[in-house]
Amino acid sequence: MKVKIAVVVLVCLVIVSACKKAPVFNGSKIFTLNNYSPGAGYSETFSYNGDGTIATLVRNDGVKIIYYYSANGDTVTAASVNGLSQTTTATEYILNSSKYADSSQGQLIAQHNSNAYSYDGNGMWTQVKTYVNHAISNTDNYTNNSAKNAVEIQHVNSGNVSTYNYFTFFSSNANTIGVQNMGQFYLGVSSANLVQTDVQIGAALDTVDIITWRYRYDGSGNVDTAVAYHRNGSLADSMTYTYY
Repeated sequence: MKVKIAVVVLVCLVIVSACKKAPVFNGSKIFTLNNYSPGAGYSETFSYNGDGTIATLVRNDGVKIIYYYSANGDTVTAASVNGLSQTTTATEYILNSSKYADSSQGQLIAQHNSNAYSYDGNGMWTQVKTYVNHAISNTDNYTNNSAKNAVEIQHVNSGNVSTYNYFTFFSSNANTIGVQNMGQFYLGVSSANLVQTDVQIGAALDTVDIITWRYRYDGSGNVDTAVAYHRNGSLADSMTYTYY
Protein backbone atom coordinates (compact mmCIF):
# COMPACT_ATOMS: atom_id res chain seq x y z
CA MET A 1 0.00 0.00 0.00
CA LYS A 2 0.97 3.31 0.16
CA VAL A 3 1.69 4.01 2.93
CA LYS A 4 2.64 1.36 0.47
CA ILE A 5 3.57 -1.02 2.83
CA ALA A 6 2.87 -4.18 1.64
CA VAL A 7 2.82 -2.71 0.96
CA VAL A 8 3.30 -0.14 2.03
CA VAL A 9 5.50 1.94 0.90
CA LEU A 10 6.62 5.54 0.87
CA VAL A 11 10.26 15.76 -3.40
CA CYS A 12 9.98 18.39 -4.90
CA LEU A 13 6.69 18.09 -6.69
CA VAL A 14 4.42 20.32 -8.65
CA ILE A 15 0.99 20.76 -7.18
CA VAL A 16 -2.32 21.50 -8.95
CA SER A 17 -1.03 24.60 -10.71
CA ALA A 18 2.25 24.43 -12.54
CA CYS A 19 4.05 26.13 -9.64
CA LYS A 20 6.56 24.16 -7.59
CA LYS A 21 6.02 24.01 -3.86
CA ALA A 22 8.09 22.74 -0.97
CA PRO A 23 8.14 18.93 -0.79
CA VAL A 24 5.78 17.18 1.59
CA PHE A 25 8.32 14.41 2.05
CA ASN A 26 11.94 14.12 1.00
CA GLY A 27 13.78 10.99 2.09
CA SER A 28 17.21 9.60 1.24
CA LYS A 29 18.04 7.65 -1.91
CA ILE A 30 17.85 3.94 -1.20
CA PHE A 31 20.60 1.71 -2.58
CA THR A 32 19.29 -1.68 -1.44
CA LEU A 33 16.04 -2.93 0.05
CA ASN A 34 15.98 -6.41 1.58
CA ASN A 35 12.64 -7.89 2.56
CA TYR A 36 12.58 -10.83 4.96
CA SER A 37 8.82 -11.40 5.10
CA PRO A 38 8.00 -14.97 6.16
CA GLY A 39 7.87 -17.11 3.03
CA ALA A 40 8.01 -14.16 0.62
CA GLY A 41 11.39 -12.48 0.92
CA TYR A 42 13.08 -10.53 -1.86
CA SER A 43 15.79 -7.94 -2.44
CA GLU A 44 16.03 -4.92 -4.76
CA THR A 45 18.87 -2.61 -5.78
CA PHE A 46 18.19 0.90 -7.08
CA SER A 47 20.09 3.34 -9.28
CA TYR A 48 19.14 6.92 -10.08
CA ASN A 49 19.59 9.57 -12.72
CA GLY A 50 21.32 12.85 -12.01
CA ASP A 51 18.00 14.56 -11.24
CA GLY A 52 17.11 11.95 -8.61
CA THR A 53 14.58 10.05 -10.72
CA ILE A 54 14.88 6.28 -10.72
CA ALA A 55 16.97 4.76 -13.52
CA THR A 56 16.91 1.02 -12.76
CA LEU A 57 15.59 -1.45 -10.23
CA VAL A 58 17.25 -4.88 -10.09
CA ARG A 59 15.59 -7.75 -8.25
CA ASN A 60 17.28 -10.85 -6.91
CA ASP A 61 15.13 -13.01 -9.21
CA GLY A 62 17.10 -11.65 -12.18
CA VAL A 63 14.47 -9.18 -13.39
CA LYS A 64 15.67 -5.66 -14.14
CA ILE A 65 13.28 -2.73 -14.55
CA ILE A 66 14.56 0.13 -16.71
CA TYR A 67 12.82 3.51 -16.59
CA TYR A 68 12.56 5.61 -19.75
CA TYR A 69 11.57 9.29 -19.71
CA SER A 70 10.17 11.07 -22.76
CA ALA A 71 11.99 14.19 -23.95
CA ASN A 72 8.96 16.41 -23.41
CA GLY A 73 8.35 14.99 -19.93
CA ASP A 74 4.82 13.72 -20.48
CA THR A 75 5.42 9.97 -20.15
CA VAL A 76 7.49 7.51 -18.12
CA THR A 77 7.84 3.87 -19.16
CA ALA A 78 8.94 1.13 -16.77
CA ALA A 79 10.16 -1.87 -18.80
CA SER A 80 10.93 -5.25 -17.23
CA VAL A 81 13.92 -7.03 -18.79
CA ASN A 82 14.84 -10.66 -18.14
CA GLY A 83 18.29 -12.27 -17.95
CA LEU A 84 18.37 -12.54 -21.75
CA SER A 85 17.88 -8.77 -22.10
CA GLN A 86 14.37 -9.34 -23.43
CA THR A 87 11.60 -6.93 -22.44
CA THR A 88 8.85 -9.11 -20.99
CA THR A 89 6.38 -6.47 -19.85
CA ALA A 90 6.12 -2.72 -19.43
CA THR A 91 3.92 0.02 -18.01
CA GLU A 92 3.59 3.48 -19.54
CA TYR A 93 2.58 6.34 -17.23
CA ILE A 94 0.86 9.37 -18.78
CA LEU A 95 1.74 12.51 -16.83
CA ASN A 96 -0.35 15.63 -16.36
CA SER A 97 0.85 19.25 -16.30
CA SER A 98 1.92 18.80 -12.67
CA LYS A 99 4.08 15.83 -13.74
CA TYR A 100 2.00 13.35 -11.80
CA ALA A 101 0.66 10.23 -13.48
CA ASP A 102 -2.95 10.67 -14.56
CA SER A 103 -3.07 7.10 -15.82
CA SER A 104 -0.95 4.07 -16.67
CA GLN A 105 -1.29 1.40 -19.32
CA GLY A 106 0.29 -2.04 -19.35
CA GLN A 107 2.10 -3.31 -22.43
CA LEU A 108 3.01 -6.77 -23.76
CA ILE A 109 1.81 -9.39 -21.26
CA ALA A 110 0.36 -6.60 -19.08
CA GLN A 111 -1.58 -5.01 -21.92
CA HIS A 112 -4.95 -5.70 -20.31
CA ASN A 113 -4.07 -3.84 -17.11
CA SER A 114 -4.42 -0.10 -16.54
CA ASN A 115 -4.80 2.43 -13.73
CA ALA A 116 -6.16 5.92 -13.15
CA TYR A 117 -4.88 8.22 -10.38
CA SER A 118 -6.25 11.26 -8.51
CA TYR A 119 -4.40 13.58 -6.10
CA ASP A 120 -5.10 16.19 -3.46
CA GLY A 121 -3.53 19.66 -3.30
CA ASN A 122 -0.41 18.21 -1.62
CA GLY A 123 0.17 15.68 -4.39
CA MET A 124 -0.98 12.72 -2.30
CA TRP A 125 -3.20 10.01 -3.77
CA THR A 126 -6.93 10.41 -3.14
CA GLN A 127 -7.98 7.60 -5.46
CA VAL A 128 -6.41 4.82 -7.52
CA LYS A 129 -8.58 2.83 -9.92
CA THR A 130 -7.40 -0.50 -11.35
CA TYR A 131 -8.84 -1.88 -14.59
CA VAL A 132 -8.53 -5.32 -16.16
CA ASN A 133 -9.74 -5.69 -19.74
CA HIS A 134 -11.23 -2.17 -19.47
CA ALA A 135 -13.46 -3.23 -16.57
CA ILE A 136 -13.00 -1.78 -13.10
CA SER A 137 -11.32 -4.32 -10.85
CA ASN A 138 -10.56 -2.34 -7.72
CA THR A 139 -10.82 1.20 -6.39
CA ASP A 140 -8.67 2.47 -3.53
CA ASN A 141 -9.94 5.67 -1.86
CA TYR A 142 -7.41 7.51 0.33
CA THR A 143 -8.11 9.88 3.20
CA ASN A 144 -5.20 12.18 4.08
CA ASN A 145 -5.01 14.30 7.22
CA SER A 146 -3.65 17.82 7.73
CA ALA A 147 -0.30 16.38 8.83
CA LYS A 148 0.03 14.96 5.30
CA ASN A 149 -0.36 11.31 6.26
CA ALA A 150 -2.66 8.75 4.60
CA VAL A 151 -4.81 7.74 7.57
CA GLU A 152 -7.38 5.58 5.75
CA ILE A 153 -7.65 3.50 2.60
CA GLN A 154 -10.98 2.10 1.49
CA HIS A 155 -10.58 -0.83 -0.91
CA VAL A 156 -13.65 -1.39 -3.09
CA ASN A 157 -13.66 -4.56 -5.22
CA SER A 158 -15.53 -5.23 -8.46
CA GLY A 159 -18.51 -6.48 -6.45
CA ASN A 160 -18.69 -3.14 -4.60
CA VAL A 161 -17.56 -4.76 -1.34
CA SER A 162 -15.32 -2.61 0.83
CA THR A 163 -12.46 -3.41 3.18
CA TYR A 164 -10.36 -0.83 5.01
CA ASN A 165 -6.93 0.02 6.38
CA TYR A 166 -6.69 2.62 9.15
CA PHE A 167 -3.22 3.97 9.96
CA THR A 168 -1.66 5.82 12.86
CA PHE A 169 1.72 7.52 12.57
CA PHE A 170 4.67 8.47 14.76
CA SER A 171 4.16 12.24 14.77
CA SER A 172 7.80 12.94 15.63
CA ASN A 173 9.31 10.34 13.26
CA ALA A 174 9.71 11.72 9.75
CA ASN A 175 9.45 9.28 6.84
CA THR A 176 13.03 8.84 5.62
CA ILE A 177 12.47 5.71 3.53
CA GLY A 178 13.42 6.53 -0.05
CA VAL A 179 13.42 9.74 -2.04
CA GLN A 180 9.78 10.03 -3.04
CA ASN A 181 8.63 6.52 -3.93
CA MET A 182 12.22 5.42 -4.66
CA GLY A 183 12.61 8.16 -7.29
CA GLN A 184 9.19 7.58 -8.84
CA PHE A 185 8.16 11.21 -8.35
CA TYR A 186 5.38 10.84 -10.90
CA LEU A 187 3.41 8.63 -8.48
CA GLY A 188 2.81 11.46 -6.06
CA VAL A 189 3.77 12.15 -2.47
CA SER A 190 4.01 9.58 0.32
CA SER A 191 3.01 10.09 3.94
CA ALA A 192 5.24 12.53 5.81
CA ASN A 193 5.63 10.35 8.91
CA LEU A 194 6.38 6.72 9.64
CA VAL A 195 3.46 4.33 10.12
CA GLN A 196 2.91 3.14 13.67
CA THR A 197 -0.14 0.88 13.32
CA ASP A 198 -2.22 -0.54 10.48
CA VAL A 199 -5.70 -1.68 11.53
CA GLN A 200 -7.20 -3.96 8.87
CA ILE A 201 -11.02 -4.07 8.67
CA GLY A 202 -12.81 -6.83 6.76
CA ALA A 203 -15.96 -6.79 4.63
CA ALA A 204 -18.07 -7.59 7.70
CA LEU A 205 -16.51 -4.53 9.42
CA ASP A 206 -14.60 -6.88 11.71
CA THR A 207 -11.00 -6.25 12.74
CA VAL A 208 -9.00 -8.74 10.70
CA ASP A 209 -5.59 -7.77 12.10
CA ILE A 210 -3.63 -4.98 13.75
CA ILE A 211 -0.09 -4.55 12.42
CA THR A 212 2.40 -2.68 14.62
CA TRP A 213 5.61 -1.21 13.14
CA ARG A 214 8.99 -0.62 14.78
CA TYR A 215 12.06 1.09 13.30
CA ARG A 216 15.81 1.33 13.78
CA TYR A 217 17.98 4.15 12.45
CA ASP A 218 21.48 4.40 11.02
CA GLY A 219 24.09 7.02 11.95
CA SER A 220 22.58 9.50 9.50
CA GLY A 221 19.11 9.29 11.01
CA ASN A 222 17.66 7.18 8.20
CA VAL A 223 15.59 4.06 8.85
CA ASP A 224 17.81 1.02 8.27
CA THR A 225 15.40 -1.59 9.66
CA ALA A 226 11.59 -1.73 9.71
CA VAL A 227 9.81 -4.62 11.42
CA ALA A 228 6.08 -5.30 11.68
CA TYR A 229 4.18 -7.68 13.95
CA HIS A 230 0.67 -9.13 13.82
CA ARG A 231 -1.58 -8.56 16.83
CA ASN A 232 -0.79 -12.11 18.00
CA GLY A 233 2.89 -11.13 18.16
CA SER A 234 4.11 -13.09 15.13
CA LEU A 235 6.32 -11.48 12.50
CA ALA A 236 4.39 -9.84 9.65
CA ASP A 237 7.17 -8.06 7.76
CA SER A 238 10.84 -7.22 8.08
CA MET A 239 12.90 -4.95 5.83
CA THR A 240 16.37 -3.47 5.85
CA TYR A 241 17.63 -0.50 3.84
CA THR A 242 20.97 0.88 2.77
CA TYR A 243 21.42 4.33 1.26
CA TYR A 244 23.67 6.14 -1.16
